[in-house]
Amino acid sequence: MSAVSAPATVVVGADGFIGGSLCRALERRGRPPCRVPRPRSTADEHRCADTIRRSDVVFYAAGTITPGRAAARPELIDLDQRALDAALEACKLGDRRPTFVLLGSGGTAYRPDLPAPLDETCPTGSDSVYGRAKLAQERALSDAADHLRPVVLRPSNVYGPGQPARGGLGVVSHWLRAAAARQPLQVYGDPATRRDYVYIDDVVAALLAVWERHRDPHARAALDGTVLNIGAGRPTSLVELLEVVTATVGRPLTVRYADRRSFDRRDVWLDVRRAAALLGWRPVTDLRAGVARTWAALTGPDA
Repeated sequence: MSAVSAPATVVVGADGFIGGSLCRALERRGRPPCRVPRPRSTADEHRCADTIRRSDVVFYAAGTITPGRAAARPELIDLDQRALDAALEACKLGDRRPTFVLLGSGGTAYRPDLPAPLDETCPTGSDSVYGRAKLAQERALSDAADHLRPVVLRPSNVYGPGQPARGGLGVVSHWLRAAAARQPLQVYGDPATRRDYVYIDDVVAALLAVWERHRDPHARAALDGTVLNIGAGRPTSLVELLEVVTATVGRPLTVRYADRRSFDRRDVWLDVRRAAALLGWRPVTDLRAGVARTWAALTGPDA
């Protein structure tokens, strides 16, 4: 009986915003990955595990929690952790030691009392349920390092075409969808709050850079156990973001202000020089250009 060929690259969470974008990018390169949807049941977890045990590189973008959902329904955290644990356990079953790339959270991983910009040497310690859950996933990945090569990417606030507006995640998506529906834009907390907004294509470029280095044995070894910030590397206040969105939409927008939510951080932006050094990667998409592309995708003739 002939051996079953192994799926070299697996994207878990291929039905999600980042996972789907990565799959399309790999397909454009002529390297289609094995697409695995987010596991939503024990049967899904078993199917996912069977695929992962035959893989060389795993991109794990299968998280279902958002800051809002984690705060409101903490039981969902356990479901996400169980799915990740099953994927990590599957790596023990194969005859490979795959590179396992986990998407963490650059916006919530670090201690809230630290001055920005934040680099990967800064102490972690989130003040949100969501942030603590993402850090627990990072620890689980690190604990599995004897049978896989762990890599953690910590994106900041990712935005771009196709991002769902849900659960306290994705202010750009929330605001543009509200503008398209001619509804008020909601601003939570101090409008001077500064955050780091990174366009989806730049995040995918970082993931592709990891994929390329996995294919080179020497570069692969340098990434083993690495944690990398992935962001724009510069701060943008909510006031500035509102100006960009208003200019993009091209008409006055109604804005409503509300108190800061329990899971909202104040000033958070990332130092991304380590990713530049190890991956040769830098964010290239200007905020105005990224918001314009997102708006066009939402409102264009094919929307």
